[in-house]
Amino acid sequence: MKIHSTVYSGAEARLRSSRGSVLMTALIFGIIIAISLMSYIQISAGSLKLAHRTFFANAANNLAEAGTEEAVWSFNQLGNSTGSTAVNAAWNGWTRNNVVGDAYMASIGSGYSALTPPTVTFSGPGGTGVTATGTPIITTAYDNNNLPVTSVSGINITNPGTGYTSAPTITIGGGTGTGALAKARFAATRTLTFPNLDQNASGTVKVWVAGYDGTEVVPVIVAKATITPVEGPTIEKIVKIILSKNGALPKGLIAKNGITWNGHPIADSYLSSAVPGVPPFSAYNAGTARTNITVGSLYGPQIDLGAQGVVYGNVMLGSGVTVSGGTITGQTIGNLTYNFTMPVYPTNAGATAGVNLGATVPAVLPRAADLAGGPRADGYYYYYTNGATIGTTTITAGAKVVIVGTATNMIDGLQIGVSGAQVGMAKIYMDGTMSPGNGSVNTAAWAGALEVYTTTAGTCTLSGNGFFCGSLFAPNAELRGNGGGNNAQDLCGSFIVGTVTSNGHMSFHYDEGLGASANPRAWGLALWTEMQTAAERQVYASKLNF
Repeated sequence: MKIHSTVYSGAEARLRSSRGSVLMTALIFGIIIAISLMSYIQISAGSLKLAHRTFFANAANNLAEAGTEEAVWSFNQLGNSTGSTAVNAAWNGWTRNNVVGDAYMASIGSGYSALTPPTVTFSGPGGTGVTATGTPIITTAYDNNNLPVTSVSGINITNPGTGYTSAPTITIGGGTGTGALAKARFAATRTLTFPNLDQNASGTVKVWVAGYDGTEVVPVIVAKATITPVEGPTIEKIVKIILSKNGALPKGLIAKNGITWNGHPIADSYLSSAVPGVPPFSAYNAGTARTNITVGSLYGPQIDLGAQGVVYGNVMLGSGVTVSGGTITGQTIGNLTYNFTMPVYPTNAGATAGVNLGATVPAVLPRAADLAGGPRADGYYYYYTNGATIGTTTITAGAKVVIVGTATNMIDGLQIGVSGAQVGMAKIYMDGTMSPGNGSVNTAAWAGALEVYTTTAGTCTLSGNGFFCGSLFAPNAELRGNGGGNNAQDLCGSFIVGTVTSNGHMSFHYDEGLGASANPRAWGLALWTEMQTAAERQVYASKLNF
């Protein structure tokens, strides 16, 4: 047998080698394509899951807002009524089991110490079991003599109790301080279910409301939305809103371009009278101060509260604005919006025609001769000045006056007359500064009686024992507090300005009476915030456990 050996020529060998290389290359490309396809599929699957989570997160936010809207609807049905019939009708379908929802500080007091903390006790008809933290929340500020003032700024309810037929009385006793007063508020709850959401998911919204009976000016609503998808963990969104009876954000101190505090300024709130705008009026008193002021800056760059500044309320920030230093007893919210557009000034013609005073403002307005002619159709007496200084002028009790000034500024001395139930009113439109210095403006103590509007880009200054009570709208100006005497009143009312600089201990006190409204649909949004951190959510964890 002959054995034939196959001998390839050089060309044939090269051809077979080339075919093998092509095959290997094809295999490698095939592997690469397979890997790429697998990666693409995994990325697509991940993107789909992320899209689903994003979709459900947005849906959860919408459900949480729907829960708050249910509560707001009930408040709007309630209006200004507080009777049991109106409350029952407005909150039909809600669970109201007479347990304590939270404690609202009606007065923060002074002189308390964390070393000898006060005690908190509850007493009331029918109920038992409500408890609070053993130590109230103590906050330290400094008075106008540079002495520490330590107040109770909050109470945490740890057990809502059961069976109360009316809100229990809270007693803050023991320790070293005086004047702290707190009010208990009942809670209403409701659960809303959404079983047939997109992609076979289901949703639940739990809504908790404190102060539902309309007797408090700042009720709180918290809504927790939970969505359970077919795959993956549940998604939660918790939204908190605070309502007020003024239908708008209850502002106290709002700056367009930043706030800088040096020394020991404080910002808090107070009530000038039991019925807003109706005598008798009470001047600001630190011992009966409250915690409902809003301090905010729209454009920043920041709110600097200094080392020892205290805000007894909330701080609101515009986009990109930061807050540093100090103590904030409420919350810091980053969604501030505000319209700083100046109002249209009246003109000396037509329906707003009035008296041209030239460069001199009389000691009393309206003048006797003007009273004989009566006011304009809107009830105001109109006066126009040029090159004047508004100083020691008294607005007659019961009269309403408008002063429009060109090249006009304002110093100390303006007073609003009060006689029995009669209260004067002044609106000032000018282009100069409002700088009372060490003097006083409107010691009548009702901030709603005086409105000052100015287009100035200058500095409005309060010094030493200076005092201003009213509403100031000066969006282009710097509001500056220099030094500080022993007057604890300082700036009372509401302030919308360009920037704020406070040196020493010049403080701001928002008169809550400015937010009052007789509108039957009295309730409006004062604060909206999504609670994102674990610490924020923990505060309401037990309240939403129903």
